[in-house]
Amino acid sequence: MASQSPSQARMVLVVGIWFGFNISMASLTKWTFLYAQVCDIGGSNCRTFQFPFMITVVHMLFSWTGCLFVYRTQGSKPVRVRLSLVQQLQKIVPVALCFAISVAMGNLSLKYIYPSFSQMLSSVSPLVTVLVAMAIRRKTYNVWTWISMPVICGGLLVCSTAEINFNLRGATLVVSATVLRALKSVMQEKLLDPKEKDMDSVSLLFYLAPWAGLFLMIMSLWFEGLEPLRMLCPWINDVPTTGVLNILVLLSFSGVNACFLNLSGNQVTAYVGAVGLQILGNLKACMSIVVSVAIFRNPVTPLQCGGVIMCLFGVWLYSSWGGPAKTIEASR
Repeated sequence: MASQSPSQARMVLVVGIWFGFNISMASLTKWTFLYAQVCDIGGSNCRTFQFPFMITVVHMLFSWTGCLFVYRTQGSKPVRVRLSLVQQLQKIVPVALCFAISVAMGNLSLKYIYPSFSQMLSSVSPLVTVLVAMAIRRKTYNVWTWISMPVICGGLLVCSTAEINFNLRGATLVVSATVLRALKSVMQEKLLDPKEKDMDSVSLLFYLAPWAGLFLMIMSLWFEGLEPLRMLCPWINDVPTTGVLNILVLLSFSGVNACFLNLSGNQVTAYVGAVGLQILGNLKACMSIVVSVAIFRNPVTPLQCGGVIMCLFGVWLYSSWGGPAKTIEASR
């Protein structure tokens, strides 16, 4: 078993990369919602590119292109898992559907709340993931796991009630996205299980991105209409506009960021599992809050800082003593 485990240095590097791209993703999306504008010549009429579904479609396009680039640069015989359409419908489509809806909800929430508050709400994800893992994969966790979870949720409650920029719609979207993300992580963990050897991180994203992009494009057409395409294609409009290049640059940066984020996220899941991924996500939340406050200058109260510390203390309890019940593992 030890020979199959990744080296400690490589694991730390992958987690660090995932941290960086995760933090920058939320900030890039919020920056796009605030400053990506198309204006008529003369500046009389300006529209902001606030289309989270179309933004995530772009992310999936860049992710799939990135995987294709990896395959093309692996040499004359690239390694790729081959899945039939039936296998994709069974293994990939459920993950893609959860992924598409959760990411779209997360992006949509940033229209109503700041990334810092989004990260605070998302800190309940370890508890949600534990419950989902128990329901789907029949896992059982020890008593320290259940001691740590109320601490994490208590910190979350403190953060939520003290939020100056609280918005019910934004908070509901984040919580819903957290539940779906936990479900996606558990299914993803099963696909990336080294014991199964069915899938690697690049192959999973290669098959996942087109399906997720398809679902998101349908959502975009249903909820956002053709307005995103009109803003990105100025020749369709009768009135000359400016600012399209700025939007394309922001979307390109965001797409490249999403590609690396998805690849590194799959790799982290393969290393530490679904619950471990959510635990690391809570550690990442502190850095995200600092970055959000530094960029957008949104206020964070001392009470909320205490709530974050409380959440992280719960994370420490779980990391130190929590985990699957050893008696169950031994019986298996």
